[in-house]
Amino acid sequence: MNRAFQLFLLLIFAFLYGCGGARLSQNEIRKQIAELGSSTLTPDAVSIRRVVSQSGDHLIAETSVELAVQFERDSASSPWHIASVRLGDKNWVSVPQFIAALQEVERKTTSTSLAKLVAGVTTYRQRNGSLPVAKDIRALSDVLHPLYMTDLVLDDAWGRPIELETLDSNIRFRSLGPDGKSGTADDILSTP
Repeated sequence: MNRAFQLFLLLIFAFLYGCGGARLSQNEIRKQIAELGSSTLTPDAVSIRRVVSQSGDHLIAETSVELAVQFERDSASSPWHIASVRLGDKNWVSVPQFIAALQEVERKTTSTSLAKLVAGVTTYRQRNGSLPVAKDIRALSDVLHPLYMTDLVLDDAWGRPIELETLDSNIRFRSLGPDGKSGTADDILSTP
């Protein structure tokens, strides 16, 4: 659970917050994470394990955040399980709600990535009068990046390669979604 929450914070931090100015100090990183989503964390509840990379306009920080976890069991003889989690002074959130929040962030991140691919294919088609020819996402990225799209997009937010399917006169992109299975209700599809 802690690993999932760390990834959640890293995703939000990386995608929603810019790093204005030159170098971002560890104190400023802690402060911004503590202020995420109007949380009531104190900066002391956030520890910075390391700053992985920092360029002029991007920074990745690996952090640990204190998280309260509530356990319960159905009877005195049944096993304990996690019932809910709490960040700072916020209300307790059930595990299904917490997982749903994580999945929603990953869905939005994946939708944004698919939109970048769609824009890249659209730009390629406008300039060349045809679709790019590629058998998979890696081959497509070789054609599109960096000339037709600035960001390199290969995987969805769950770390799986984005699938592509060539239709009659178009390409369709598919993320397998959280369950990792093709053709289920949680797939994310996008077509230029």
